[in-house]
Amino acid sequence: MLYLAVFVWVFTGLRFLTAASNLLFRQWLRSGKPVGNNKISILIPARNEEKNIVTILESILQQDYPHWEAIVYDDMSEDRTAELVNRYVVMDKRFRLIRGDHLEPGWMGKNHACHKLALEANGDYYLFTDADVEMEPGLLRNALAHCEKYRLNLLSIFPKQIMKSMGEKITVPLMNWILVSMLPMILTRVSRHASLSAGNGQFMMFDAQSYREHLFHSYFRNQVAEDISIARYMKQIGLRIHTILSRGQVKCRMYHSLGEAKQGFAKNIIAFFGAKTTLSILFLMVTTFGIVPVWIAMGLPAAIVYLAATSAIRAMVSAASSQKIWFNVLMAPIQHIMFINILGLAIHNKINKKNTWKGRKIDI
Repeated sequence: MLYLAVFVWVFTGLRFLTAASNLLFRQWLRSGKPVGNNKISILIPARNEEKNIVTILESILQQDYPHWEAIVYDDMSEDRTAELVNRYVVMDKRFRLIRGDHLEPGWMGKNHACHKLALEANGDYYLFTDADVEMEPGLLRNALAHCEKYRLNLLSIFPKQIMKSMGEKITVPLMNWILVSMLPMILTRVSRHASLSAGNGQFMMFDAQSYREHLFHSYFRNQVAEDISIARYMKQIGLRIHTILSRGQVKCRMYHSLGEAKQGFAKNIIAFFGAKTTLSILFLMVTTFGIVPVWIAMGLPAAIVYLAATSAIRAMVSAASSQKIWFNVLMAPIQHIMFINILGLAIHNKINKKNTWKGRKIDI
């Protein structure tokens, strides 16, 4: 039991140091000024997004960097998405709309849409983003300056998450709780190890030359978590990436209910662990029952210190992610129950090789 308790302490200590490093090294997008007038192609796959599409298009118009084009791929929407986009196409010639017709065999819907968008893009940089994202006015300028400063082939940003319903608040923070405590983000840029990488499809900005050479969404056409796969592959072939957090320059309301959040996270939560179900279960077991061997082998004082350490991890992750610290610490038990529930659903879906998202069945 003592050896198990030591293992739990080492694992928790590493997570503590990782969360602290992400806070200490301020892994956020800073203000910057680009060199030259590189054109950015903003590429937006959209399927039944009439509730969100106007917000992102308006935020694009508010950008203080003028050299952009924005292309929306209407992925066979059954609502007013295309109609709303057309209003902006008429208003500003930098907007374009592509009408999708059918999903080709062997493709995930979003990957197919992103590939089609890339074939139409004319920019020096390709920014793939989601229809439910909102950009602050300086985002394009700062992102481009960051790419130029570090000579990046890919900049990926985890947006600040907007959470309104209680269902969102007890589920959405789990994504950063895992990521920011397991991945020192500065190492996504300075380390060559592919395992030290991550990507978020809500904001992935490629230099166009690298993208056109490799056509990443086509290469990973059947991947559910293509963003993570692309980031790791780019490191494997020697390209430069950086994954950072947002303090609000880019934000997103991913889900609108508990049911949406559970279904959405179950689609890709195992990918956070290198697509290894065993590792995801091990993480669950240690974070759920780790206090037991610590208490038995080392006593109550050690168990109290352990609880304090795990609370500190959650607090640092929340601070780095611009989330409410006190809420996430107090709601930790409920959030953890949801983590168990979501991982169980993900494993069930993986065993049955089926999931559903935006009205489409997904083969896992």
